[in-house]
Amino acid sequence: MSALAHFAFFTNVPGSKHSDRWALLAFLALALSVRFYTIDWSPIWYDEAFSIRIAHEAPTQILAIAGKDVHPPLYYLILHYWMHWFGDSVASVRSLGALADTGALLFCLKLLSLVSTSRASCIAALLLALFPFSVGASHEARMYPLLGLWLMAATVVLVCWNEMPERKRYPLMYVLLMSMAFYTHYFAALCVLTHWLFWLQMQARQKTGISLQGWLKVNVAIVLLFLPWGPFLLGQLAINPDFGWIPPLSLESALELNRTLSFGSAMANNASLWQQWPAAVVVFCAVVVVLKDRSESRYSWLLVGYIFVPVIALMLLALFKPVIVYRYFYFAAMAIPLIVAVALDAYWRRRRMLVTVVLLAVVLHEIHSLYAMTRTPPGEARLDLLAANLQTQVQLGDEIVVDSMFYYLPLSYYLKAQSAPTIYIGRFTTKIWGYPKYGAWALIPQPVELNVRDDEALMHLAAKRVWWITKKSKAEDISFISQRWKRQLTLEGGRMEARLYIEE
Repeated sequence: MSALAHFAFFTNVPGSKHSDRWALLAFLALALSVRFYTIDWSPIWYDEAFSIRIAHEAPTQILAIAGKDVHPPLYYLILHYWMHWFGDSVASVRSLGALADTGALLFCLKLLSLVSTSRASCIAALLLALFPFSVGASHEARMYPLLGLWLMAATVVLVCWNEMPERKRYPLMYVLLMSMAFYTHYFAALCVLTHWLFWLQMQARQKTGISLQGWLKVNVAIVLLFLPWGPFLLGQLAINPDFGWIPPLSLESALELNRTLSFGSAMANNASLWQQWPAAVVVFCAVVVVLKDRSESRYSWLLVGYIFVPVIALMLLALFKPVIVYRYFYFAAMAIPLIVAVALDAYWRRRRMLVTVVLLAVVLHEIHSLYAMTRTPPGEARLDLLAANLQTQVQLGDEIVVDSMFYYLPLSYYLKAQSAPTIYIGRFTTKIWGYPKYGAWALIPQPVELNVRDDEALMHLAAKRVWWITKKSKAEDISFISQRWKRQLTLEGGRMEARLYIEE
């Protein structure tokens, strides 16, 4: 049987094998086209630049540096070899996430083929291919699509294991996939919580073939496989990571999260109430899916729990510590198109016109959100343009000073090794968390002092020309530190600018 046939989502339909392959190819073509279209349109930002910078290190160094940050190392290791084969251009580094996201979508369809009908799978295929939240995540060189791939694959394996408990390969596959998920991001624990709740309700109704002993064994195995990273995790917790950049939970942020998860785009920063209608549709569909599920397995609880358990858990956690970051919800959001598809399929026979209208409205909303993602947000930091302009003006012996680590890493990516910038850490800036050896500072060549500039160092610069990289709105620069510098030229890059100062 071909690889495509394993993803059959036209079940119980005469002559479906041939049509299924064409439908799957059409889905892949649409999904890949949407994800690779303008994949390099937006500039590399801080988190992506961090990923690329650490992935350039040797594997042993990646492990050491990741241990001084807040994430586990698997994504960086995979990206390391990916860049070795395909380079570190914007399109190359982001294509890893785009392909991982597409793989996650395939497992979404496989999951639905196991628990629902072919019609629901077709609806889900269309919604998944255009899902803005998924497309947005695939346009960043970060670990979230990879996490989504592991967790959705593990969920498919869990369903197969429940249906065929005698097959020994399923618990082994589940252990390996969940272990990789934990080595990709710690929020894999939220999916574990979802799986536990699903297994407990199945066990309570005595409708699962997964015994208590078998379930405990696989979970213990996952823990044992993760133990080698345990000392690094304890070290990360000991350095008290800074979450001050995450805004606290508020009504506005909750509404914006609902809009973004429910077929919206994080690029359209408008959380008005009328834009909450897709969220209302999702909640209604979730209720429909649960109430209309009369099957013994009750996989509707797994579908609905896949999104709502992580969201509720993080919302509760956010009452005590800020954790509401949209990309943290990526893996869970993949269930939203599945829930809507199953609910629409349930009403298809009796309310065909209504289902068509709702589906059309959701698809049009997705397309509108995708269009919003192609528009340049006002005031965006275009460090790619700034770096291109800067490279035409920089002379040998010039000093380039960036007044924030947040912009230092992306600018360093675009400048490459041609004109290595330094970082300002004086009184007119706020050093981001970790100085001098944790977080992003662990990426700075040692000793760090050679690559940073405080006020005293700027007073005694040997360079005669200094490029000061800062936001347009920020007045403080080297001229506030020493009167011997005269501003001669300004280069622009969105909300950023490079100010050339000449020594008088």
